[in-house]
Formats: sequence, C-alpha cells, structure tokens
Amino acid sequence: MLDPGPLAPDLPALADVRLAPATGEVVAGNHTGRSDATASYADAKLLGMHLPGLPLHDAVAAQHAPGGPRGPVDVTLATLNAGGLATARLGTATAAATWTDGYHCGRTGPLTRATTMVQGLSLLGGAGGVPAIQAVDALTHLTRRTSLLTVGPTGSTRSATALVKLGGGRIGVRSGAGVALGDVILFSGTPQEITAKVINQPTLEVVAGGDRKHSTVTYQPATLAVTSAGKPVPGLTGDQTSVSLNLLGRLAADRPASPLSVRISVGKVTRHLSDTVVRAEAASLRVEVKLGSAHLLDVALGYLTVAATAPCRIGAPVPRDRVPATGQPGDTPGDTQQTTPATQVVATTTPQPGTPGSGSGALALTGSNVAAVGLGGLALIAGGLTALFFTRRRYTAKH
Repeated sequence: MLDPGPLAPDLPALADVRLAPATGEVVAGNHTGRSDATASYADAKLLGMHLPGLPLHDAVAAQHAPGGPRGPVDVTLATLNAGGLATARLGTATAAATWTDGYHCGRTGPLTRATTMVQGLSLLGGAGGVPAIQAVDALTHLTRRTSLLTVGPTGSTRSATALVKLGGGRIGVRSGAGVALGDVILFSGTPQEITAKVINQPTLEVVAGGDRKHSTVTYQPATLAVTSAGKPVPGLTGDQTSVSLNLLGRLAADRPASPLSVRISVGKVTRHLSDTVVRAEAASLRVEVKLGSAHLLDVALGYLTVAATAPCRIGAPVPRDRVPATGQPGDTPGDTQQTTPATQVVATTTPQPGTPGSGSGALALTGSNVAAVGLGGLALIAGGLTALFFTRRRYTAKH
C-alpha cells in the first residue's frame, strides 16, 4: 500500500493496484487445446472503492488460440492517474497465443507470449491535486518538491510459455517471466536522491519434465548498484541482500519535516518441485519507506511468478497395445520406458497433478509485473495474473 497517512493524515491510501500484468495460460486435453495470452495496464482501489476509469477495460491486449485473430494483438495504453497518488505515462501491451494440433503429437513450440511496457511510474509526484512530497535539507531546512519514488524512463514485463524438447524422447513444459526495470529513484533531483540502478535484469523460468530429475527452476536475480547523494552505497553483494538509508521530508506544509528510513532489498525465490508440479515466484526488488514503525510505502518491483505441470512423461512412446485410434496423433516408439495415456492439462494458479486418463492437471502458467507495490507486497497472484500490486497486506516471503 502507498499510505501518505504518516505524513498527511487527510490523504487517502492507495491499495490493490496491479500495474502492467503480462500473463499466459494454457489448457490442453487429449484431443483439444487452448492458449490464452493477456497483457494489460492497471487496476486500483482508493480506500476500498474502485477509482473512476479503472480498470482500463479498453487497455487490454488479449489473444487466444485456436480461433483468435492472426498475429499478435497490440494495444496502446493511455496515461494512468491513480487518484493523484501514482501516475504512469503511456505504454503498449502485446499478446500472442499459439496452438496447433501437432502439439498433441510431440511437436514443440511457443504457446503464449505477453508483454506490457509503461513509461515513467511516479508516486507522490504532485499530480491530480495531491501535494508532492518535499525533500528537506537537514542543515538549511530548505525544501524542494520531488517524488517519493520514480521508476523509469521505462519499465516492461514479459511472460511466455512453450513446449520444449528435453532429450530422450521427452518433452517439457516451460514457463518464464521477466521484467526490465529502469532506474529506481527516491527523492529524485534533490541532494538526498537515492538511486538503485538495475545492472542485470531479473528472470525466472521453470521447466516441468514429468519427474524431479527432468524438472528445473532457474532464477537470475537482479543486480543493483545503489547510490545516495551521488556516492556509492556498499552492500547488495554476496550474502548482503539489503541496504538501509535515511531521508528527511514532509508532505503537508503545516507539518514539520520527518525522518524517513529507507530499506532496499533484493528478493529471493521461493520454489516448489514435485514429480508433476513446478512453480516458483520472486519479488525482484523491494523498497520500504517508514516513519518510525509506520509504512509510508512498501513496494516490490518486478514480481515474477511461474508454474508448469507435466502430469505424465510428455513425449514418451506409447506402448503398442495402447496405440491411439486411427486419425489421432501418437508418439513414435524410441524409448523402452512405458507411459500412461496423455492427461488433460489445465493452467491454474496452484496446479494440481492429473491422474492418468482423468482429464485434469495443469500445463503452464506464467506472469510478471513491472512493479508490485503494497504494504503486503505484490504477491497476490490469482488465475495466472502477475501484476504490480498496491496491496493492504504486509509483504512476506510466502507471497
């Protein structure tokens, strides 16, 4: 949550914002399949009420296959103003989904791809009648208008799912997500400016191969270079995953300047692997700003979540006594290991392993967000949605 209350009690809090979600979902049965890709802009609530104009229903790029339009779907995104508390300039959203009957016969290839790009995210920058936060010089007490946090000049999210060859006649289900973050700046343009420059962008990928041996989780964490007042800040190397700094600022003209504590930390990945299900999530970068024990801001930037399920050995040979009926795709014998008939695969947030022939199970689910902001973090992922959240709940690693 972005909560100006500690500095200006008369201002509302901003919650439940999802910025730049990029998601993919795949459902496949024995003889049917469907891929869905969605990239969109934002949703938000102000004190629990939906803001006018949000969500932006006309700012969604969506495609499904089969039966969807040819080629990727592109949508131009307009400027976002969430109650004057958060703003983002225009961007683009692209979604592409692919499905072919050959995927039932051992063919590999892309399933979904979604990307969202926004320009210039700013929090408490003085938009829409909400006052800008002011940096206060500790010696002269002079003030300067600024933004609490900016991300830019651009930020983007991307997600993708695909069927891939793993060798030995085995086909895996791959889900990947990543973000491209610009500079993350607190008190931009002031002598107190704190900048976190992202040197290496974070990525997260899982592959479900039908058992633990052939399933993987690969996480590339963000690499940061932090400066304060133009000077490098040591830390965020090796086992050091966070740095703490201080600012002096105010939001209301009739209130004194307040000391603010800032904590910047690199997130860790949480993962789950079983013989059928692989899922993982990570908040790439977390920024906290507190007045005493009260959070003014708790933001997770670049929240990634991916999941894939291979309920059986996809791509393994079908025993001769179980060869599919004429006209149905089958595998070519090339391995002595026996397997069960193909199982329906369905993308869900918490994939459930399928029982051979039962018609249930999960294939691939993925998503990412440019930023997730909230007292509880960005971690609310439902139905394959990965987005930038301003949320009411305190952020925890379990998210």
